[in-house]
Amino acid sequence: MRDRDRLLSSERTARAEAEEANRAKDTFLAMVTHELRAPLNTILGWTNMLGKGTLDAEKTKHAVAVIERGAKTQARLVEDLLDISRIRTGKFRVSAQPVELSAVFEAAVESVAPSIAAKQIILHKDFGERVGLISGDAERLQQVVWNLLSNAVKFTPEKGQIEIRLERANHHARLTVYDNGAGIRREFLPFVFDSFRQSEESDTAKRKGLGLGLAIVRHLVEAHGGTVTATSAGENLGATFTVELPLLAPQAQSNERPASRNEASLEYV
Repeated sequence: MRDRDRLLSSERTARAEAEEANRAKDTFLAMVTHELRAPLNTILGWTNMLGKGTLDAEKTKHAVAVIERGAKTQARLVEDLLDISRIRTGKFRVSAQPVELSAVFEAAVESVAPSIAAKQIILHKDFGERVGLISGDAERLQQVVWNLLSNAVKFTPEKGQIEIRLERANHHARLTVYDNGAGIRREFLPFVFDSFRQSEESDTAKRKGLGLGLAIVRHLVEAHGGTVTATSAGENLGATFTVELPLLAPQAQSNERPASRNEASLEYV
């Protein structure tokens, strides 16, 4: 009798989990449709006006800028979807080369600077002294920082604060990104890096993006042999994301130098 009850309970649990997974995917697909349609409608609308030739020089310049922003938004959404697809099918690859993190992370910060400025967010940056080389993919590591900073900007209020710090921690390089924004509910923290899970109370649906950035961050960091964690004191109390990546051994660092993009590289999952 006990075995039967246990089997029934296990079956109900499995069914509930499957239903929740399907619901999350349906919600995600609806979000994908909306996020792709919005910039497309903008592009089509302004393209139509340009085609009619009725816009003056100033409005034509504005139309081109709006179309460019819409195209870049779509390109980023599509790239995130492709990355998730590659991850789920085991076809995601990174190229291992000696990388100096400071320069890579600086480039990522610069690329997010316009979004930070638009919300008048105060950015505190501390990259300190040279932490050393790691074996990794410079473009993918830049993507890690870009995604973490973009996530921080999304959930930080206007005139809020974001801190980013790079330091050496024993045999690892440690990157910390902190914001004083919306925070994360304690019960949602274990799922914050999942592809098809979003906090319903986080108001994510009203913000741009598909919420895939953190899932991609986790995979990229783990592909480099590192770890990423998220902590938060709760809603409206900010959040901190910490990435740790293994440094090359001292003897390896003395014999290595950051490779150029034209040099051969070793690929690994």
